[in-house]
Amino acid sequence: MNGTTIATAVLAVALSAGIAISEPAKEQHGPSLIDFMMTIQNHHLKLWYAGNARNWDLADYQVDELKEALEDAGKLIPDYKGVPVRSMIDNLAMPPIEDIEGAIKAKDRAKFVAAYDKLTAACNSCHQGSKRGFIVVQRPVGTAFPNQSFAPRKK
Repeated sequence: MNGTTIATAVLAVALSAGIAISEPAKEQHGPSLIDFMMTIQNHHLKLWYAGNARNWDLADYQVDELKEALEDAGKLIPDYKGVPVRSMIDNLAMPPIEDIEGAIKAKDRAKFVAAYDKLTAACNSCHQGSKRGFIVVQRPVGTAFPNQSFAPRKK
């Protein structure tokens, strides 16, 4: 089947199922900013659970994943509707992440908590600056991942 035949078949199925087709779907070439933010939120959450439990290996993994997701968001979506995403990530989020990395390396829970709270404040500052102040992140309350243990493994 060629592309035209497939498109025609999809259109026919959609029309026969009563699905309204008003305009062609916008072609997307990768994850949207919300896709990145959902991933970032999960890593932010799991980072808290790991660091709070003093599971430094897991915390190190989560901060690395969080940092990577932020860097990818900044590279792929440097500007979103006039909001300088990359610049905000580089200037607001990355410094507290460096502090978190240092706290993890030192295995210092007090420093971890302080750095995590700075990161959370930076996230909220970005949301305020991008006219998305209604998005407020905080330290997790309760567990969103009941199927994962955040306690350090006994060696």
